[in-house]
Amino acid sequence: MENIRHKNIKPTYDLVVKKVFRNEEVALQFVKDIFELPAKSAKLIEGNQIFTANSNVESDFNIAVDILVELDNNAQVIIEVQLAKQVFFINRIWAYLCKQVNDNIERLKQNEEEQLAIYKKLPPVYVAAIVDQNYFDGDEAISTFLIKEETRNTELKMYVENNTQDIPLLKIVFLELKKYKENLNNDYKKIRWLEFFGNKQYTSEPDDVLIQADNLLNLRNWTKEEKRMYDEMTRQQDHYWASLTYAQEEGMRLGIEQGIERGIGLGIEKGIEQGIERGIEQAVITLMKNGYISAEVAAAQLKVDIEDLDKYL
Repeated sequence: MENIRHKNIKPTYDLVVKKVFRNEEVALQFVKDIFELPAKSAKLIEGNQIFTANSNVESDFNIAVDILVELDNNAQVIIEVQLAKQVFFINRIWAYLCKQVNDNIERLKQNEEEQLAIYKKLPPVYVAAIVDQNYFDGDEAISTFLIKEETRNTELKMYVENNTQDIPLLKIVFLELKKYKENLNNDYKKIRWLEFFGNKQYTSEPDDVLIQADNLLNLRNWTKEEKRMYDEMTRQQDHYWASLTYAQEEGMRLGIEQGIERGIGLGIEKGIEQGIERGIEQAVITLMKNGYISAEVAAAQLKVDIEDLDKYL
């Protein structure tokens, strides 16, 4: 059996991630480690959605965004966690980031004293994407994206009020948990978060902040309401995977029956293939209709564009 730290909890579930980063000391340390930003404090912006009422992003478009952390140097960090690979995920991240910048502008406009200094006070927005499925080729578990000049490799930075130096205009960091392995060629301050969210044993002695974060994963320290919510979330996830497994098994059964009815040899093989495919399609659509998965996840499972889902309904 895999040697994991916590047997009864998954650190990447939405409720767990929010509980971890509600601790501002942990949130600050994560952001400092991953983005190398000069910050002394951080605060979690509460709420289920990071966007203000001015945002015109559809409500179901915001579900996957977990938290928004704001630093004392005015930078903001969107932390996004994905359990399943999603179609157009990069586009989503860009939309989240742009909408947050837009909402910051709208907020500054509402303050008459700041209208003349909107761009002076505009904070940068960064994104940390913690993903349970791989998105990029290669073995690198941590990928950092910046804006740089094409030939001189000069990084584009921006002025931020009250900072002693300009800081990156854009920074998007992906942590691909499945690419984790011991002795990765990265700064261990970053690697330890792969170990934390990947539920791996630590390869170096954890410091006080990481111990504090790990204690938040101990269900004995949770309230009854938190445990109830986590149990419900786990039940939905288990139901989702069980439904897909049932669809495969039922598809196999139907396929064999159809194959036998058609004859031998290729007929059985073809029947099995068609039965499995039809069973999975039905299960995925049922899960989407019942709200267990989003349209994006359904499209990814069926390997179609979201616009083509109508033909399955």
